[in-house]
Order: sequence, then structure tokens, then C-alpha cells
Amino acid sequence: MHILFVTRKYPPSTGGMENAAFELHQALSAENDVTLVKWGGSNLVLPFVYTWMFLQALWFGWTDRPDVIYLQDGIMASMGWLLKGLLRRPTLLTIHGREATYGLFLYKLMVTPFIPRQSQLVAVSKETKTMVEKALPGTHPLLIHNGLRDGFYSPRPRLDHLKVIARETNVPLDELTRSKLLHTNGRLVRRKGVLWFVENVLPKLVKAKSPVLYFVTGEGRDRQAIEAAAARLGLEAHVLLLGRASDELRDALYNAANIFVMPNVHVPNDMEGFGLVALEAASCGTMVVASKLEGIQDAIIDKQNGLLLKPGDAAACVRTIKRELKKRSIPATKVRAYTLEHYSWSKTAWQYEVLMRKLVR
Repeated sequence: MHILFVTRKYPPSTGGMENAAFELHQALSAENDVTLVKWGGSNLVLPFVYTWMFLQALWFGWTDRPDVIYLQDGIMASMGWLLKGLLRRPTLLTIHGREATYGLFLYKLMVTPFIPRQSQLVAVSKETKTMVEKALPGTHPLLIHNGLRDGFYSPRPRLDHLKVIARETNVPLDELTRSKLLHTNGRLVRRKGVLWFVENVLPKLVKAKSPVLYFVTGEGRDRQAIEAAAARLGLEAHVLLLGRASDELRDALYNAANIFVMPNVHVPNDMEGFGLVALEAASCGTMVVASKLEGIQDAIIDKQNGLLLKPGDAAACVRTIKRELKKRSIPATKVRAYTLEHYSWSKTAWQYEVLMRKLVR
């Protein structure tokens, strides 16, 4: 099958959607002829890039005559509609989160009406599927979860990972070895809950006997607010905002952290489409404590590869983390095995291939 794969989110840009686009493209390319049209730079120039990508896709569509056109997120909807009409080829579009509910006037004018005009929609989580069906009556997206590449786990001794963390962060090795390590990976925006966690949970954990270090990898507009909260609460020594971490440091934290925390909170008109970073941590056997919210529930299954808590319940979060730091309730081998058994990009790509062949027929 010949697939024209169009995405505005791709490495070297970093993020969950970029990783998902890269991994799905790689998995589909293993069994199919895939032509890639991509953008891996800043979204600030996206209006100009959008035209450039459309012309590329149109050229490849005319010259290569693909069987199906795949568009990796909802913002590509108007482009998909044009390509579908001009090339007479079916289009398949994936919705990751709030693409169908974004409220900006120009977006509602230029993107939202074209989402239902694709040949088929895919949603990455049950919450996303429900949201699309509610926002766009008459649409029926199919559910296909994101996958996982088993490339984050390392069987090396924990001390080796701590040495990497010490080298990359300048935290003394002896401090790392005697501390309990918490880790969050993701964009620093309100719905990710890092600010909420620093203000409402971390102060109560720091008072416990064991010293706690909270490592946060990722950038975003909440960074200054998080830094201010840590300073106000006297937690500067416990909150380490590392920005965009190298793959080596990220993987070392995934493997060495005592708990990976995904403390998302509800934010109106925003949502977590899927908890890919939680899956990455779980694939290393790391204990995951996450909010029982939106698409996270499709990635972390309570008491199987992590624990899900009511979002915004600081007391339950403190109680659970203290208990898990003392003695974890799910063995690392079970967390890793369950995650790898139920999530893989090859399985996800196979589901996409089946759907694409039906569209072609």
C-alpha cells in the first residue's frame, strides 16, 4: 500500500505528538511505501509552512498516486479536505485532543468545519472519541491508541543511571543516592498539574523523613509560576526544572526515579489526549502515579501498570506517594510486562493499515 503521510509535528521538534508521528511513520514504513511530508520546526511560522506542506503533498499526490492520505492531527483538516477533492483519494485524520473544540474564531472558521469532511477519523483515547462525537454530531471516529517503542528501558544498575543524572544536573551523587526521586516529563502548562503538585503535594512530602527531589523535564509557559511557587514555599532545593532534557538524561530519570508523577488537573477547553510519557516511564518498570483524567486512563490502567487518583485530591496524592516510596504496591516486572504486552507501535500501525485498506476498497 502507498501512503502519503502528512504531519506538522515531527522531530527535531520535541513532544508527545512529535514522537507519535515519528514512531507511527517508522512502523507503517516497515510494511508499506510511505511518502513523508513533514514539518519539524516552530509553530510560529506554521501559517507559511502550511502552504508549503500543502504544495508538497499535492505534488507527491499527483506524481506518486498514493492509495490513501494520512493526516496526523486535526489542524491538518482543511488541507486534508482539499487533497481529498483534488487527488480523489481517501483521507484518514487522527484527533489527539482538543482539535475539535478549540475556541479561537479563525480556527473555528478554517479548521473545525473540515474535520468531519475526511473519509475517516481516528481518536487516540476514549475521552477524545467522546469529545469529538459531542463537539461534531454525526462524526464517528474509530479508537486506535498510540503505541510504545521499547527503547527507554535499560537493565543497567540504578547507580549507573544516578551517575548520568548527577553529571547532567550537577546534583551530587551522594545526595541522589540518599534521596527519593520523583519525575515528571511534559510541557509546563496548567493542565499538566506541575504547579498544582508543587503547591499542594510536595510541601507535605518534603516534611517526611526521607529527602525528596522532584525532577521536571520539559518547557512551557508555567515555568516562571512554578519557580515562584517553589521559592515562596522554600522548595528551591527540592524542585529541579531541567528544561528540554537530552534523551540520555530523560531515560536515566525514567529508569532511576522511584515514582513517575503525572498530576494533571482539569482545565476547561483543554485536555490530555493520551498519556504517552506515562507509558514510557512504565515501560521501564517505574511506578506511575497519575490523575484519573481524560486520555491518561487509556495509557495507565489502575493497579496494572500504575495507580490512578482523583485529580486535584492532594491528600490522596500525598498518602499514595508516601506509601509507594515506603513499599511499592506493583512489582516493576509486572508494570513493564503489562505495558509492553498491551502497547506497541507495530500493533497500532497494523490497526491503521487495516483501516486504510478498508478505505481504499
